[in-house]
Amino acid sequence: MRQSRTIAAQAMTGLMRERTVMLVAVMFVALVFVSAYLGWAATTTVNAIYADASAYLASVGQPVPPNPVTEGSPLAILRNLSVYVSLIGAFAAVLTGTRLIEADRTAGTLPLMAARPLERVTYARGKVEALGRATAAIILVAAIVSALTLVVMPQVRVGAADWVHFVGFFALSWAYVMVFGLVALGAAARFSAPAAGLLGATVVWLAVTFVLPAITGNVTPTAAINPVSALAAAPDTAAFQLLGDLFGPLSLSESYKFISADLLGYLPDGIQPRGLIPPLVDLLLALGISGGIALAGCLALDPNQGGPDA
Repeated sequence: MRQSRTIAAQAMTGLMRERTVMLVAVMFVALVFVSAYLGWAATTTVNAIYADASAYLASVGQPVPPNPVTEGSPLAILRNLSVYVSLIGAFAAVLTGTRLIEADRTAGTLPLMAARPLERVTYARGKVEALGRATAAIILVAAIVSALTLVVMPQVRVGAADWVHFVGFFALSWAYVMVFGLVALGAAARFSAPAAGLLGATVVWLAVTFVLPAITGNVTPTAAINPVSALAAAPDTAAFQLLGDLFGPLSLSESYKFISADLLGYLPDGIQPRGLIPPLVDLLLALGISGGIALAGCLALDPNQGGPDA
């Protein structure tokens, strides 16, 4: 355990010097601030319109309906975060997982590590721990910004149950991005070519984010970046029913967005998850499989392939 923690600490230090990884992480945090601003602006606008409408209805003796802001879930103002996590957050995890291996390969430290009494499982455990810390850090920043937004938002009252759902959403988001980070980690360890691991993991990310939703639910790329449109019901045809049953379990972005919508309180009525596997079970299975991919890749890692002299 001490060796794996040492590897994780060294890997985290190296990640702090990776400009590309840090740039994407900063971009994700910036989008979190954008999401907070959009939620604040939308809520403020609705409140202003409601105040004017209430004053007018009261002046003409008409009943005043309840404020729509207070009728729905207060967490719904964070719905854009599910899109940002599935896009930038997941891609940041792909870059992080790739660089955790490629940094050692580029620096030429893999042959030195192989010459020491270090088991491959220990190396894999250290890299996975570093990946978990890095992804947890950006998700934690997003959670802090979102929590502050909810606290200062006008006319928004967040109860204890809402905070439980809030924590559940960000735990879910961390698990989701870890799936792609683990796949990238395993691919980078398995393939010695510098671009092979990144390319393979990116293809998986693109397929899960855009291709599979189009196949299973007729979700276009523009709809996939809309948190509500991405939840639209699939066409009621035998072909889409069959495709949903076959490929629904592979469409992790749909599973993630379905659970996110349920936790944040903006899931449309009557919408059912696609596929035969419940979304949460689907995500947990994907997390386990991706962990196996990372472990298998590290166990098959050849420390003498690639590197600065390849």
